[in-house]
Amino acid sequence: HQLQPCLLPAVIDQAVDIAGNDFDLAEGFDFKGVSILREFDPTLGPVPCTANELEQVLLNLLKNAAQAIHLREQPTTPGQIILRTRLSPPWAEIQVEDNGCGMSELVRKRIFEPFFTTKEIGQGTGLGLSVCYFIITNNHHGQMEVQSRAGHGSCFILRLPLVNLVEKIES
Repeated sequence: HQLQPCLLPAVIDQAVDIAGNDFDLAEGFDFKGVSILREFDPTLGPVPCTANELEQVLLNLLKNAAQAIHLREQPTTPGQIILRTRLSPPWAEIQVEDNGCGMSELVRKRIFEPFFTTKEIGQGTGLGLSVCYFIITNNHHGQMEVQSRAGHGSCFILRLPLVNLVEKIES
């Protein structure tokens, strides 16, 4: 399992492209109608990761964000997702923030459990976020957390080590 130096903005942009093409067709909500803001840290260089796995995680988070925006009651503001990268040694941080329906504290505490889902029967397997959590914590030796308030949107935070820990251990 080799981690390669990746430029996070490129991986994020790729995930957004795929999301734009896939979700409108399959999910029945308007992903293209959501405004995507990018706030990328110019001081952040390449980060060791497996690009296609990280892309899978981001796709999942984008899909959840779009669904949360779709589920808002009488939205007064347009749907928006903010994608941030931050250099925060010893971590590279990626934040995916939405102004969707948010989640209760009860849900937030369980969100990374396998098979836990808030979606209707047949809508979700409840495996999305637990798989994401595994990819980040196990495969990338990183951290994943979420901040959210019901009615106020959510922010998922991914932290990836700036140095490849596996190489460090082996050398």
